[in-house]
Amino acid sequence: MVGSAFKYSWLSVIAAESNFGLFSAFAINFSGGIIGVYTFTYLGAFLKQWFLKQRREKGMAATPIHSFRNKFLVLLRRKFGLKGIAILTPILLTIPIGIAIALTITKDKQQIIRYTLISCFLWTVAIIVPYKLFHVDLSEWLLTFIKSIF
Repeated sequence: MVGSAFKYSWLSVIAAESNFGLFSAFAINFSGGIIGVYTFTYLGAFLKQWFLKQRREKGMAATPIHSFRNKFLVLLRRKFGLKGIAILTPILLTIPIGIAIALTITKDKQQIIRYTLISCFLWTVAIIVPYKLFHVDLSEWLLTFIKSIF
């Protein structure tokens, strides 16, 4: 459950392939997502300041300037806003990174929590339910999808 707070997509696949039943796998994975969303939303400002301080102490820029990932995140943020960030957070960005980006878009923590939890719920349904009910293994598809983006 705690792992889902950080690497939601991989733990969704592991929960789907586990020996747990449909409801247990869903509940464990989604609970981890809830813990991660609330934790990083409310600790996000503190963690961001700590991260920037660590980089400054090492003499580094606040963020790498010209990386593919940063360009992708800026495009995503400008084009789709908070909803786009929220929908990709559990599956592609990881919850800590997605929440950090969402906190730069808006200060409304309830809105961030709402959108991100809806996204976690939908991704959990999309990954666990087909596997448990129809034995459709989405882990290979998910792996191919993530590799094609990066």
